[in-house]
Amino acid sequence: MAKTVTKVEDTKTLKAVKDKAVWSIEERNDAGPVPWIPIWLHWPLFAFPYFANDWSARFVGMQVCITSLILAVIKLAQAGSALTIAWLSAVLFAGFLIRFIWGGSYSLLGAIGNIFARRLEVDLISGPPKQFAAFCGIMFSFGAMIANFYGPFYAGPIIHLALAGAAGLEGFAGFCVGCWFFTNLLIPLGIADQTYVSRSVKVVLDQKQAAEEKFAYHKNNQGPSRSFQGYIAPTTSEGRPLMFKYSDKTIEQREDDVNFIKHCQLTYCLPGLAWAALGANFKALFLSGFLSEQYPWVICTIVGIVLFGGWAVLYVCKLVFNFNRVLKEVDNLHTRYYLAGIPIAFLLFGYLAQREEDDVARALFWLGSMSNLTLTLWLFTRLLIHPVSSGSVTPGMTIPLLGNMLAALTLEQWLDWPGMSDLAYFLWAPSFLLWILLAPGLLLRLIDAPALQSMLRVTVMTYFAVPALSAQTWLILTGFDAVFLGLFFFAVTMQLYTAMLFVFNYFRAKFNTSYWFSVFCMAAITFPLISFHQSRQTDFTYAWLMAQFAVTTGLTLIFTAHTLGNVANGKWFRVAPKPAGVGPFAGLSKLTHDAFRTAGRKINYLIEEVKDKDTSAERKAEKKEELLSLVEGYMVTLEIHSYFEDNIMFPAVDAYLPGREKRAEEEHKELVKMEERAKELFIAIQKGKTILSGAGAHGFKAERKVEENKDVTNIELKEVKNDEGVGTTDSGDALDELMTLFPKLIEGNNEHMRGEEDHISPILRKILPSKEMKSLARKSLRTSTPGKWRIMLPFVIKNQDYHMRRVRFLTSLRIAYPERMQMYGGYLYTGIDEVLFNRLRVDFPEIAPRHTEGHWRLW
Repeated sequence: MAKTVTKVEDTKTLKAVKDKAVWSIEERNDAGPVPWIPIWLHWPLFAFPYFANDWSARFVGMQVCITSLILAVIKLAQAGSALTIAWLSAVLFAGFLIRFIWGGSYSLLGAIGNIFARRLEVDLISGPPKQFAAFCGIMFSFGAMIANFYGPFYAGPIIHLALAGAAGLEGFAGFCVGCWFFTNLLIPLGIADQTYVSRSVKVVLDQKQAAEEKFAYHKNNQGPSRSFQGYIAPTTSEGRPLMFKYSDKTIEQREDDVNFIKHCQLTYCLPGLAWAALGANFKALFLSGFLSEQYPWVICTIVGIVLFGGWAVLYVCKLVFNFNRVLKEVDNLHTRYYLAGIPIAFLLFGYLAQREEDDVARALFWLGSMSNLTLTLWLFTRLLIHPVSSGSVTPGMTIPLLGNMLAALTLEQWLDWPGMSDLAYFLWAPSFLLWILLAPGLLLRLIDAPALQSMLRVTVMTYFAVPALSAQTWLILTGFDAVFLGLFFFAVTMQLYTAMLFVFNYFRAKFNTSYWFSVFCMAAITFPLISFHQSRQTDFTYAWLMAQFAVTTGLTLIFTAHTLGNVANGKWFRVAPKPAGVGPFAGLSKLTHDAFRTAGRKINYLIEEVKDKDTSAERKAEKKEELLSLVEGYMVTLEIHSYFEDNIMFPAVDAYLPGREKRAEEEHKELVKMEERAKELFIAIQKGKTILSGAGAHGFKAERKVEENKDVTNIELKEVKNDEGVGTTDSGDALDELMTLFPKLIEGNNEHMRGEEDHISPILRKILPSKEMKSLARKSLRTSTPGKWRIMLPFVIKNQDYHMRRVRFLTSLRIAYPERMQMYGGYLYTGIDEVLFNRLRVDFPEIAPRHTEGHWRLW
């Protein structure tokens, strides 16, 4: 009988599990029915942002107008090759396609437009209309491309003139034809969902204030080194305080000056290296008979020499005047391997000098090959002295190995000389075997790529660059055989995989110097691809080769525009604030501190408004309810954060720096007294009031009995005493006392956080190994109860001044506890508004709870 009952119960359970209603989250106030339109068809489509800078769009329109006019005039005047004009039309079409899917910043014209747009105050506008305008540009540019390839003579120029007119209206007059059709045609016809368009508008308003304040901060204060005194909030020229502030607290990191010597970084050599690699591709195509002119690789060589030579002069000056900074950069775990970029650049320039200046080519070969070999021995000897685990293997470790393989490849011209083939084997074989030993660790990093930092995600492309150069070297030494094909197709397979990782990362993260390394890796696989096409001689392999070469060239041009923009606008050659919250440990400390500061300002403002005698009774009641909700979130977060510091963080500090945490612990004792009294007052206030959450911060609970009569919902709350057995206090007196006490609690907590950020957190970030940080973060995320985390996570997310800080906080959670991201997403889904949740879901698709919009099964 018991078995029968068990079977029946199991059947009911299975039926309930399969029922979607069981998994639907109904507690959210603004969670409407899921629309029938798939998530990828909601405006804005694909990865297009919710908002766009109107100035960037106008500068892109100006460039499109001028380019289209030039193409039309050249075609009509028959002043250029018709095939060249057709290919330029194809490039224009590709730019519109990129802007339609990912936004304006990622195309060549968009990157150039941003150089000028950054000089002007940001004018944010809604994203969907601009995306539809880009779609209109796709149709026009595609028609012009087809007409120039296959259509009548006048068809292409006519379409180009029409495109120039529409783009000119946007660029020079500020009137967007596509936006007008979107607003007056698509929305009335129902093609564009008004709900998602209004969501975009709300995001624009949220971002606009942050952008305006950030621009005013830089414009009116001329940087933190002149205006940021201690912890006084910077202000505009009119004296209005701004929320924008630098996260770092050290004097050195407050300096905002551009210094081309002091702040010249090792990775700034990569632009010159990438242009040299592109030039080597052009020369390989020339030597193979695909190009009839030498000027393409000569131009690339000149650009590479200028960029690399300029960097070399600045870095040598840094070596002389700021030697300690160079040592610090060389000692860094991730940047030290970019030292190999210097001999790799010598080898590439030596390859470019072959058959032109053989003496220079030989000198550069010996300089590059021997220095890279020495550097490889030194770097891998450090690994033997200070070993790392397989999970700590970084893709950058293969950069010196790439240099040795490139050295073997450049020996092709001199293999007939005595001993040169042996030298090629010596340079190539040990490096390839070392890569095989590193391959499992690299594969682990590839699998873990979603949790990698942005600078590391790009270097995973070495996983296909190594077998690509190995295949070409094997071909030179032995000939075309199965080994070459195996290495080549393995490189191609890994290129497709890592390219997907790169695309998802590139269109989410901001441009950084490590992106330049992807150009070198893409150029590396072009060498064996040329050899493969020469052996097959098919249309498919030719199209494949041209597509690979076009992507490499396009990335080089786009990254060049981004680099020029960063230099022109002071983004490079200065101390950039370190991204707070990207590590597993920082998200539960620094960004939680930022949430406390933001919420503290809001609470003080609400207290002043409630105390104001001129405030109406209705508004005062509304503000009281908002105040109590914010106070509850503050106290819950403070309780979890205090437990994290007392039981996890401070013991770690004591283990490495005994006695350093004593002052912070004493401050905690003072805060605990005010926190306990605030807790008592908060519980007392609830005795006669309706609160927003059903589970409180400190042990009190509420039972809800919901009775619906038409549009009226009555909620009754029953209070349960906390562990301290708080007695009854008049709610009015308790509220008055709470409003008097809480500003003091906020001030004390702010002082405590300042001291902690100055004297504990910076040292911990330098001393604690990353694995131990992750372990401590996982311990902290297992503390407290789910009910309290349901309050804390929305509190921290909603009280970040800028959206990027919310992204960094969730990034820290992903690094520490990736398997719990969907659970955290459920907490956020019920705790924050729909617009904010969907913005976070763009960067973290895995947070969408089951049977909600955008859900996908990850675990």
